[in-house]
Amino acid sequence: MKKYIPVLCLLFFCTISLSCKKFLEEQSQTEIIPKTVESLNELLLGEGYQGVYGGVSSIQCFYDDDKEHRKFVFGKKASYYPYTWQPDQEQMLFGSFWENAPWAGYYKFIQICNVAFDYSGKVKGTQAEKDNLEGQAHLLRAFYYFKLVNLYAKPYTDRLSSPETDLGVPLMLTSGVSLEGKPRNTVKEVYQQILSDVEKGIALLEKHKKDNGVYRISYLAGYLLSSRINLYMGNWEKAIEAATVVINNKPSLIDLNTWGTPDQNNKPIINGESPETLWAFGKQDDVTFDGNHAINDRGNYLLSESLLSIYEDGDLRKSIYIKGGKSIKRRSYNLGSGKTAQALRVSEAFLNRAEAYAQLNKSGSIANAQLALKDLNTLRKKRFATEKYADLSSTDADDLLKKCYDEKRREFFEEEEHRWFDLRRHGMPSFSHHFYESEGLKLKFTLQDHDPAYLMQLPKEALILNKSLVDNPRPAIRVGQ
Repeated sequence: MKKYIPVLCLLFFCTISLSCKKFLEEQSQTEIIPKTVESLNELLLGEGYQGVYGGVSSIQCFYDDDKEHRKFVFGKKASYYPYTWQPDQEQMLFGSFWENAPWAGYYKFIQICNVAFDYSGKVKGTQAEKDNLEGQAHLLRAFYYFKLVNLYAKPYTDRLSSPETDLGVPLMLTSGVSLEGKPRNTVKEVYQQILSDVEKGIALLEKHKKDNGVYRISYLAGYLLSSRINLYMGNWEKAIEAATVVINNKPSLIDLNTWGTPDQNNKPIINGESPETLWAFGKQDDVTFDGNHAINDRGNYLLSESLLSIYEDGDLRKSIYIKGGKSIKRRSYNLGSGKTAQALRVSEAFLNRAEAYAQLNKSGSIANAQLALKDLNTLRKKRFATEKYADLSSTDADDLLKKCYDEKRREFFEEEEHRWFDLRRHGMPSFSHHFYESEGLKLKFTLQDHDPAYLMQLPKEALILNKSLVDNPRPAIRVGQ
């Protein structure tokens, strides 16, 4: 695959203001202006997708309550910083390689999407090919802004949030400008842009329904993303509508009763060949934290007792998703080269719809309670040993919502940032982590209710280079007790 625009040109945070548009106009022997839609499609796949050619290191799984530090190992303490919610995490973990952190990483992908928009009208190709390109770019840009606003801004529906005034992230919608001097848009403005991109992306891809393969985002993946976004915004009916499109078109759920012997490396749950997968993406070491970056102590952490304790008797996920207290949903790192490690899965559509029904039930539409239970039970039938399975029932609206939350936690631990984002939108509660400072010394660190650490700080480099940015409140330095 030709590399049409070097990624380095997209570090538009740099002190020398150099737009991609200007860069493209200054042709050289190694930098080629795209001439065809096919060229732009190659660029989008190679530089605009969070895949095997480029990723974003995810440290958020250390924030939530699904991980526990279980042992002391001398000299390995990198994950201590996110695990104990210390300030300046990106600086401590990534240092001069800050482009691997979420802020710079997602903006690089967004800038490639913008390049696709800016050049699609200038290159050769059919309208169907251009629609296909722009549809992917719209959905990808929505996905990346969704990640950014949920990492660096307040949740949309929290009781203390005001989306109209809360600071979100800067919106960059063309390739010919830099972040320099660009202030943060509000949370509401960012979500409005996300919804606009999702609607446009779905419309363009659904019009032709071209099969781009599971490693490119599709209109059905767009509908799943739409259900997730609307769920986060409290738009329950819209979340149900979008999830229903996914379920009606691809109701496939893995039946763990027919899974056979668990085999992490030859048939992982998360992979492009799974019947549940709508879109497979993400580098292996973005999740498992090996490779060349600082987080190299993942072996010191196991799944938490609070997570393991909510699996019921007969739940096959306990043996097919978990072994030795660790996730085996994706391939081992040493077999992960060239493999994706994340996926948008059909099972999320059932869980998003169930929660939306349960939320409507809580607001007084009691007929929706049975619809929520039906979706939960449809998934659970495929996850429990047949002889142990029994339908769920609920005692009241709060109990039903808790069942929805627990089922999602059982299904999606260590996938994307699901648990961390859910903790944020479900009230930003207080909970604690324990860390082994030495062989016999276990310290307790507590994330307080609505703690400032529920929002990531903006990278120092971004604040230095863009004086218009306002940082989030700085969390206190954590001292274990």
